[in-house]
Amino acid sequence: MTTAHDVYFSGLQRALKDAGIAWPVIVLDRARMMRNAARLKAWIAPDKTLRLVEKSLPVPSMLDRLMQATQTSALMVFHEPQLRQTAVRFPHSDLLLGKPMPVAAAAHFYAHLGATTFDPARQLQWLIDTPQRLAQYLDLARGLGVRLRINVEIDVGLHRGGCATPSELASMLTTIHEHPDQVEFAGLMGYDAFVGKLPAVVESSATSFEHANSTYRAFQEAARSVYRELPPSVCWNGAGSPTVALHRQNRSPLNDISAGSCLLKGTMFDLPLLRDFEPAVFIASPILKAIEGSRLAGPPWLSTLLFAGRKQRQQTYFTYGGDWRARIESPPHVAENKYFGVSYNQAMFSGPSDERLAVDDFLFLRPHQSEGTLLQMGPLQVFEDSRIVDAWSPFTE
Repeated sequence: MTTAHDVYFSGLQRALKDAGIAWPVIVLDRARMMRNAARLKAWIAPDKTLRLVEKSLPVPSMLDRLMQATQTSALMVFHEPQLRQTAVRFPHSDLLLGKPMPVAAAAHFYAHLGATTFDPARQLQWLIDTPQRLAQYLDLARGLGVRLRINVEIDVGLHRGGCATPSELASMLTTIHEHPDQVEFAGLMGYDAFVGKLPAVVESSATSFEHANSTYRAFQEAARSVYRELPPSVCWNGAGSPTVALHRQNRSPLNDISAGSCLLKGTMFDLPLLRDFEPAVFIASPILKAIEGSRLAGPPWLSTLLFAGRKQRQQTYFTYGGDWRARIESPPHVAENKYFGVSYNQAMFSGPSDERLAVDDFLFLRPHQSEGTLLQMGPLQVFEDSRIVDAWSPFTE
């Protein structure tokens, strides 16, 4: 009989058992994450800012180490409760909203920020996508007696909203220019996530990338038509883990590069451009029950018909929890038994007898993406030097 796990996952399992972990957890390989951080940092030109995407890294202690490793204080935030927590936890950070917030959420932020030296008037850019939302934020600024920094979302080809044309942008910027006591133009955000997603017969990645960049430049020219002199601090934000490598080149119009998911590398980021990055987070779930064969409720002949003679069904396992948005990573030939149905409580998996798991062993899965997943299972178990060395709690909301 061969061992169920290879050397790496046997080491993870041993570390979890030694730490007394006996429930589903997220395991973070800190050494892998830090190596990924060094790779990402090497891609960012000295004259560009790396902005870490908080939704993909929603753990304060993780952000603290990654900000130090990549020498950045810039974060992109997507959730109002986390925005407040970030302003308190990282009072020297430079924050850009990654999606437009309802104006009521912005009002809630100012009403409930709490004690911090963080100064929204200098350190926070609100993302605005339409003239209507801009009007709402102008009213908010008047009512609160504050000045808001405004970053305008532009559509560079994703077609998920934002300014559709340079002329629409120019009109919005004229409004901003006419209300200097309430709002200040801080920059643009154009997300090019569609690059590389279209079939090559429709449009090549190179063509999509050039289209996104030329569109971004057209919006920049519209901004310069309203503001004859823009400060060097103006934020031209874009990119993301799938395209960050493409923006290493001088032809990129960006000076502010967003990335986050590549540092943990869920399965959705198994992309050619990210081939050198390592998976750094896993779901680990204890095996509650290990049973010979595979059997379903109902007459025995049904299970015989479906499973008899199939190596993949020689063993059945029920895990502590289930229905994760993840792919089984180890043992490699264990698979979810979908005939049993989906359960968040106990999930059924099957596998061959020559890669046998025992009760209290762990099944390891690799999340499809870190965002969302890291908020679901309590403190992350931090693995380094063959042991669990820490537990990092994610944001509380």
